[in-house]
Amino acid sequence: MEFGILGPLVVCDGVQTRTVPGGRQRALLAALLVRHGQPTSAQFLAEAIWDGHPPRSASAALRNYVMRLRKALGAAGERIETTTGGYRINVDAQEFDLRRFTVLRDEGVAALRRQDFARAATRLDSALQLWRGPALADIPSDALLRKEAGWLAEARLDAVEARLEAQLRLGADVRALTAELQALTTEHPERELLWAQLMTVLYRGGRQCEALAVYQRVRQTLIEEIGVEPGSELREVHQRVLRGDPDLDGPTRPRPEPVGIDSPSAGAAAGAAAAGQPAPDGTAHGRPAFAVTPCQLPSALPDFTGRTWEMSLLAGRLTAVDRTAPFTAVVSGQPGVGKSALVGQVAHATRAAFPDGTLYAELRGTDGSPTPPAAVLRTFLIALGVPADLVPAGPEDRLSLYRSLLTGRRVLVVLDDARDSAQVRSLLPTDPGCAALVTSRHRLADLVGALPLALDVLSAAEAELLLRRLVGTARVVADPQAAAQVATACGRLPLALRICAARLAARPGWSMRHLADRLADQLLLLNELRVGSLDVRASVTPSYLALDPATARAFRLLATATEGSLSTLQAARALDLALPSAEHLLERLVDAHLLVTDLPGRYRYPVLLRAFAREQGGLRPGTVPAQQDRRAATERPVALTGPWCAIGH
Repeated sequence: MEFGILGPLVVCDGVQTRTVPGGRQRALLAALLVRHGQPTSAQFLAEAIWDGHPPRSASAALRNYVMRLRKALGAAGERIETTTGGYRINVDAQEFDLRRFTVLRDEGVAALRRQDFARAATRLDSALQLWRGPALADIPSDALLRKEAGWLAEARLDAVEARLEAQLRLGADVRALTAELQALTTEHPERELLWAQLMTVLYRGGRQCEALAVYQRVRQTLIEEIGVEPGSELREVHQRVLRGDPDLDGPTRPRPEPVGIDSPSAGAAAGAAAAGQPAPDGTAHGRPAFAVTPCQLPSALPDFTGRTWEMSLLAGRLTAVDRTAPFTAVVSGQPGVGKSALVGQVAHATRAAFPDGTLYAELRGTDGSPTPPAAVLRTFLIALGVPADLVPAGPEDRLSLYRSLLTGRRVLVVLDDARDSAQVRSLLPTDPGCAALVTSRHRLADLVGALPLALDVLSAAEAELLLRRLVGTARVVADPQAAAQVATACGRLPLALRICAARLAARPGWSMRHLADRLADQLLLLNELRVGSLDVRASVTPSYLALDPATARAFRLLATATEGSLSTLQAARALDLALPSAEHLLERLVDAHLLVTDLPGRYRYPVLLRAFAREQGGLRPGTVPAQQDRRAATERPVALTGPWCAIGH
């Protein structure tokens, strides 16, 4: 068996992943696993299951939940033992990710103390690879998260700091460490050791002034916000930087020499295709192919908010040293969720890890005329220094030259708004020193080897913080209840929140309460969520128009079938389809990020997507078209043989 809580809850019996149905059963299992091997009181379990508000019948209900959980786990259910006043789950060290993490972390820290830095870096890196997301990420129990998630996150950060220390002692690539530490200090400004490590790598990279500026910035923040001076370790690093302590120096790695179009390392075939006849000095008519360092990224958002885990995950993978293959991530999500903003933020934060440049292309995958890969390759080659008149005419020759120019270099490629995997495959770098970030409204599951990262809406706390940054704290604090209602009406979608902030900025006389009241009318909601070029309805429309007729009808009709989540069976009945056909349509909507599935067989609409779906064709609750469409589906005779007959409600 394998159990995992370092990310979403995972239970695997060695053959397949076992589903633990129901949020309360998942909370129960998570609470037992956190206290694995020791008795866990019934009171603690009840607090976790009912999120701090257990009913009077909690004792009997807890026994019932334990019985269901044992059944869901199959043979592994026997591991849950009844103890005096509670329960205990027994798991071996090698089958529980938290115990494996703890063992590997302790081994790495011990190796660090005895100055076996290579073993320390290896063990600590292995420990951190076990993390798949924030601990207990999908457990619907704030009470459990308040008690346990904090120390788990702290344990991970301790391991990160120890691994960075080992890499510093080994003389790891300063550029990669700088990028990772810049991202980490942004996310965790309270960790003084991370700031000390950032100052060290900046100094090693010949950036002494920046290292000193970092110290002054941290010192000012600590004094103003906490009222304390920096700790002794940070002050010591500051003094060592000031006096140019040679012990701070570390080995550096030489940067590869520029590659000419027709140089041997660029590939003879590519050179011949690009320039015809090579010049004697190994360049194309005396012109170097890599004469510039491209930096094509759009500006980062100054008020970017949240996404701490996603930032940490991507930055860590982008700045990993000694990769054996290029790293690619696909960030997908519903329209307006902030895919491009996240990727842009990460790309800017990790620029130091890619000293040979950053390439960016808007692929226009949602506007009906996607950019051809060959056209993107031409743009990239020119950005890499190839003269426009020497860019090969054929797509294959362009691709060959593109890959040759990236060989031996560290370049980040950002591909925004991809239509499908076919559009991006030829644009992905093949050298291990390079990486690619792709955004798409589709999951691109067939892009082999890519890390999938589906972006959800902001949390309630992140949505409130974004509103504060956009409209000012005073306006939010003046009526926090109205601000919360605005965030809820917007479905915590970043695009919608920015539209609301823009409307408030344009109407100084409007209060937060006035805006909340305007958003309360569901029939007019999308009319309110538009200002200038920002428009929620317009952002969703291309995804809707890309659906085939059957999927589009399902998208419209199911939005009126229920107010909450719906099951596959409910969808099949509403659509008058066999269960497999209904499930196929539901999954197509999930792949397009127009529907969300949290548990197998259960689906739900994000707030604004439900409003959009109901709006199409007049399918709003209570309107005649909606009633007629639903009546047509429900009044047709339903055959109770076949796929439905063995399925319960």
